[in-house]
Amino acid sequence: MKISNRVEADNLERSEMQFGIFVAVTVVVLAVGMAVLMYPVVFSHQTPGDRTMRIAFWGFCALCVLLTVYLWDRHATIRRLRREMAEGRRQIAETRRQASVELLKTMPNFRSFQDRLPMEFRRMATTTEKLSIVVTTLKFPPDHSSSSETASALGDAAKVIGRKLREQDSVYILAPACFGAVLPGLDLSTAERVCARLSEGLADAAGASHRFQFELKVVNYPAHASSAHELQQAVSALALVDEAVPGMAEALH
Repeated sequence: MKISNRVEADNLERSEMQFGIFVAVTVVVLAVGMAVLMYPVVFSHQTPGDRTMRIAFWGFCALCVLLTVYLWDRHATIRRLRREMAEGRRQIAETRRQASVELLKTMPNFRSFQDRLPMEFRRMATTTEKLSIVVTTLKFPPDHSSSSETASALGDAAKVIGRKLREQDSVYILAPACFGAVLPGLDLSTAERVCARLSEGLADAAGASHRFQFELKVVNYPAHASSAHELQQAVSALALVDEAVPGMAEALH
């Protein structure tokens, strides 16, 4: 036999209301039962101590009423505080979403990346230095459909990528769920170490609930490409938009 029902997150408020009603009814039943048992003793006999007994009886009744009112008041206060906390969390989440959306809107897009890449390539080729590009692709669960959660996750990922890079590095939105980081002067092994740092930060941003998964790829000159056009083609092949995730494109608008 089940002693109690399993409490789900969706019906938590209803279960709390039922528990409050149960406690109030229990207190009232016990108080009324005690008063009924006390009534014959107090009012059926005429003794010198009747006045004191009656005062104690009515005091007990008043105490029971006050206790019931106090319990209902505490219960209502707790419910109000819970609603205020939930509203506060909702406002914080909305503020974070707005901040993430604004951050994503201010980041340069793929067209800016196409303009910047040839200039960086010519500069690195002239100075015989290396050029690496880290492509970060986010993948969301199949049942992920909230555009607000998507925007928040994308914004958190963009913040992590920006914090882990140097001042001379630049980050671009290559696709709605794909970021590209241009790392001038870094060879392949150093860029892979940067990927390791990014992986740690993105894992923390994904959280224990695994809001998203991610994949990091490195494209390097001259290891993987010998021209700016080849670099752009390699990056474009990695920056494919996953149209199967609903709400992702809307998060950037």
